[in-house]
Amino acid sequence: MLLFVTCGGMAAAQITGLCNTGQTSKTAAGCTGILVTPNPPGGGPHRDGNWTLAYPYPSTLSDTHAPCLLKGFIKAWVDTPNLNWYPNFESAASEWITPYDGETNEAVGWYVYRTTFPVPSSLPGGGTPTGVTIDGQVASDNSTYAIYLESPAGSARCSLVSGQQFPVNPVAGTAFDQWWPFSLTNAFEIAPGADAYLYFLVQNAPGVTVNPSGIRVEFFASSSFN
Repeated sequence: MLLFVTCGGMAAAQITGLCNTGQTSKTAAGCTGILVTPNPPGGGPHRDGNWTLAYPYPSTLSDTHAPCLLKGFIKAWVDTPNLNWYPNFESAASEWITPYDGETNEAVGWYVYRTTFPVPSSLPGGGTPTGVTIDGQVASDNSTYAIYLESPAGSARCSLVSGQQFPVNPVAGTAFDQWWPFSLTNAFEIAPGADAYLYFLVQNAPGVTVNPSGIRVEFFASSSFN
């Protein structure tokens, strides 16, 4: 179901189906809000229901702004967080997702996470959606270097989002032990009535050999189509 808010006299549809990391698979009604049981340290079978990870990883990119060209994606794992990461118990709305056993050590490189959300055919008050604003918060190991939007999904109509400075969180030190807010908009008109992809590009362990790697994302209710 699409809820709506009124902004400047125009109705804007809120985004159902744009799910936080660590939840079970969404239904036709949207995100479940139910968290997956995290894998124990050392890895396990439990995976995110709505977020995938480019595979094989770390990803080889033609340049650092090419996550949308990647074709192979698998479900990300939901792992018990590294002891240095922002603890899961601090929020009941999300959990950390990782490569397999990512809370221990992963190779240096780029890790590309992707989630899908539907764009409505029309706004509740009438009119066709052409834009989207997505607000939220992220913690990652290491920095969230870029966020890309592809609309419609699988079309290669893809671009770095607008309105957000990158990296979202610092490259070193506190990227993973607290929340960092983000707010982004589309750089081109979105396609109504079709799914869209949102990509988060995480850089792991610049300057070292191996390092834990993962990401945690929560979206705010202020996110909307317009």
